[in-house]
Order: sequence, then C-alpha cells, then structure tokens
Amino acid sequence: MRDYGRKTSYIEKPSPKKYNLNSFIIVVMGLIVLSLLVILAVNFFGYHSTRLITTSYGRVRDEFNTKGILIRDEEVTLASKGGIVKLHLEEGRRVSIGNHIATIEDAGENVDLYNYRSGLLSYKVDGLESTLRMEEREKLDYSRFNSLKGKSNPIRDGDKVNIGRPIFKIVDNFKFYLAVLLPQEQLSKYEVGTGVEILFSEVEGQYFRAKVDKIIPDNPQNIMLIEIRRYIPELLNLRKTEVKVVRRQYHGIVIPNSALIENKDKIGVLVNGYTKNYFREVEVIGEVGEKAIIKGIGPGFDIFVN
Repeated sequence: MRDYGRKTSYIEKPSPKKYNLNSFIIVVMGLIVLSLLVILAVNFFGYHSTRLITTSYGRVRDEFNTKGILIRDEEVTLASKGGIVKLHLEEGRRVSIGNHIATIEDAGENVDLYNYRSGLLSYKVDGLESTLRMEEREKLDYSRFNSLKGKSNPIRDGDKVNIGRPIFKIVDNFKFYLAVLLPQEQLSKYEVGTGVEILFSEVEGQYFRAKVDKIIPDNPQNIMLIEIRRYIPELLNLRKTEVKVVRRQYHGIVIPNSALIENKDKIGVLVNGYTKNYFREVEVIGEVGEKAIIKGIGPGFDIFVN
C-alpha cells in the first residue's frame, strides 16, 4: 500500500547567492569613470558660461511703437445754401488766398466759395477739425485720446448738399502736431525739446524729424505732443495712425552688453587672440536693451560674451 504520509519528492530551494564585494567595487568605479568622462566632454565641447561672437557693424534704434493722432491748423468752409456742388480745384493742391474753390448751384442761383487762407486743399472733412484745435492741444488726455472718433465724408463734384454741409478745408502745411501715447516705461527718456524721428505706418521708409513739444502725465499712459515741420500730401487726410517714435539711432560695432567687462577702471572686451586672450578697451556710445554700440574695435574680432 501506498503511504500517503510520506514525501515521495523534494523541491530544492535555491540557496542565496554569496555577496560579491569585488563586483560591487567594479560597478561603482565604472559609474565614477563614466561621470568624469561626461564632465570632460561637456567642458571639451564648450558648454561654458561664456561663448564667442565675431564683431560686426550694425545699426540700433532706441524706439517704440505707439498710436498717434494728427493735430493741424485747419479751416473748414461750409455750404451757405443747399444745391449741387461744382468743384474747381483738385484735392491736395497748394493754394494761396482767394481761390475760387467751389460753386453751389440751386435753381439758377449760384453761390461761389473761396478760401481765405493759404495751405493745402482737401475735400475730406472728418469732423475733428474743430475738436482738435491747435490752441487746445494741451487739453488732450488718455481718456479723450481714445474716445476721439472722426468719420470722413468726402465731397465729390456733382454731389447734392444741404446747407451747413462741410465742403472743403484748408490745412496749414508748414507745421502740425502729433499726439502719441507714451508708455510709463518710456517716460524717463523724453523731455520737452528732445529731438525724435517719426515713421508713419502709411508712409513707409520716410522718417520725419521732429521735437517734443509737451508731455502730459496721465494713466495708464501719458500723452506726448510732438511738433513736426515737414508736411507731405500723404498726411493731408490722415488722422489716427500707428507710428514709430525713434529717440536715437546708433551706428557702429554692435555687441551684447554682457560682453563688456571692467579692467582697472576701464571698460572693454576680452578678445580671443591667436596665442592668448587679451583685454581691449572700448568706448560705449550707446546702449539699447541688451545691445551695446561701441568704438575702439573693428569688425572681425572674436570676443567673449558672458
């Protein structure tokens, strides 16, 4: 008979492996060597806190983009009666005093309209001519700047007009003002009399020399009034516009300002020479943002940047 109380087979349990100290030491040493190789590779391939750049000529502008409103000396002539209007001179023409500008015809009765000042002729009146008067320009603030909305309603030859309808205006083309929004971070750079250049988005490539006439502090942005003495036909019927205000332009060697270092009370750069690195004194003629414009070194030098 089978004895069910006896074990007929045995399952051997694996015995624990002996601890190998030599293998552990080899693994640790391998990791240390690998770490050292990584560090050496990083240093060899130049991942430092400094890098090299080659000097070159460039131009940097101290500028900002903003919104502007043109303020001009404008005289509007209204229709003294209703009827059909006949225009005798072309839009944008420079006229002297006393020109026959238009005629209003109504049932055989004609009314002739003349200009009583010299300037540029425009048949596009936007309704802001009386609001944005030259003598009241200093009353402009941020809230009013944003609320001003003009709508051009041009007159064409043969239009039927009612009494009181604006027919034409004469614009003084010798001087006008541009009111711009001046951000708070730009305020310290400008004062009355500061010379600037203006680039209108509608007149690409033409910079207008001007000067700051008045700064009106306000929140969230200030108002800066800029006087401009050059007028071109493209500005005749422009009112609200996007502009670029340029405080200064620098020409010279342009480098990151982090490349500048001080050595014995002198400002300069560290040049990567053929045999060794050396200090070269320079003159900083301007800084805009993170860029510096320098004199005292030419193009083609390799310098260190932190």
